[in-house]
Amino acid sequence: MATLVISSTGTLGDHLPYVALGERLQQRGHQVRMALRPSMLGYASELGLATYACGTELTEETARSRALDWDEWQAPSVPIAQQVAIMQQRILNEMPVILNELEVACAGADLLICGFQRHLFGTLLAQKIKLPWIAASVTPKFQCLEPNAQEVSNTQVLRDWFMPALNTMCEQNGIVPPMNGLDAEKNPRSLLGASAYFAPTAPSYAHYQACGFWFYASPAWQRWQPDEALRRFMEAGDPPLYLSFSSIPVVNPRQVLALHVRAAAQLGLRLVVQRGCANFHADFLPDDCDPKQVQFVDFLPQDWLLPRTAAIIHHGGVGTLARALRHDCPMLIEPLGNDQFFNATRILKLQVGAAAHPHQITADSLARILERKVLNEQTRQHARILGEKIRAEEGATVACEWIESWL
Repeated sequence: MATLVISSTGTLGDHLPYVALGERLQQRGHQVRMALRPSMLGYASELGLATYACGTELTEETARSRALDWDEWQAPSVPIAQQVAIMQQRILNEMPVILNELEVACAGADLLICGFQRHLFGTLLAQKIKLPWIAASVTPKFQCLEPNAQEVSNTQVLRDWFMPALNTMCEQNGIVPPMNGLDAEKNPRSLLGASAYFAPTAPSYAHYQACGFWFYASPAWQRWQPDEALRRFMEAGDPPLYLSFSSIPVVNPRQVLALHVRAAAQLGLRLVVQRGCANFHADFLPDDCDPKQVQFVDFLPQDWLLPRTAAIIHHGGVGTLARALRHDCPMLIEPLGNDQFFNATRILKLQVGAAAHPHQITADSLARILERKVLNEQTRQHARILGEKIRAEEGATVACEWIESWL
């Protein structure tokens, strides 16, 4: 059996699939070390995985203070020239720290598995300590959407801006020859922790092996029970709507909450609201709302909640999306940035939900979209068909088989 290191970064949805993969690898007899940002280590240690702190922390307070930066519909809060300067300094100052932390985690290891935002470090360590590595991703947008000419050009411009700083960092840390910027994309050992039923890989990324989604499950979830308030709310009537922006902050949470509460009321439906990083709470409820029709919840097992809801309204993060699909739950996506736009287009293509511009909808239009495009039998039927296919996949097991074949 082998000693394997898994490293990822990002929000909760970027971490938990890798923790699930680590658990499955450990069950197959391997020694697994998880190199994650500090706040994510508890999810891994709860499963008995060895943990190593790796990377800078991202707190909810920090995310909320920069909510504008998470919303790509808005003009950036920092000019592009300043963004480039900040990134260059991060390459010179932060990357060596992360590289050292990851190298410590990899001491004596047989293989490194890097999440999408850690691919560069896989290439660096392969050069520095000759450690084989696997490129992994759980965000299918980057492997399932063929870039157009403008995107290719923009990527090259970014490389031109950052390569001098990256080459300097490599030289200062004993990595030669300097990076060419493309090595991380050429790894023939590549895994996609997503379902081909959701999105097939693009021809340029055919070397990625699509395994199926990797679903995390805490041991505590098996004995989890809702508190009395949530239990009574869920049993008090028809299945409610479920609103969750998960780890994503929003610029005006009071306005966002009021919009969705009023739309639910127009449909005669109740609403479960996950507080999340947006920090939705009862003080944000509008005066024309019946607070008895809204239930706020913290982080809880979505495997319990999703089968009991009429539909989920969310930002389009792939972690939330995958779990909703797994439970036949129709959805409305209100994308704010990053891969969320791609995910919304796939949901429309698959006819398992709808999408809406988060800054242009009103309570009236939101209610109409939900009624006509989400809460209907045709959409539910498509969700059931797709859900059955996804439940039949054993994504983490398939990934383990590929990893072991490469070992």
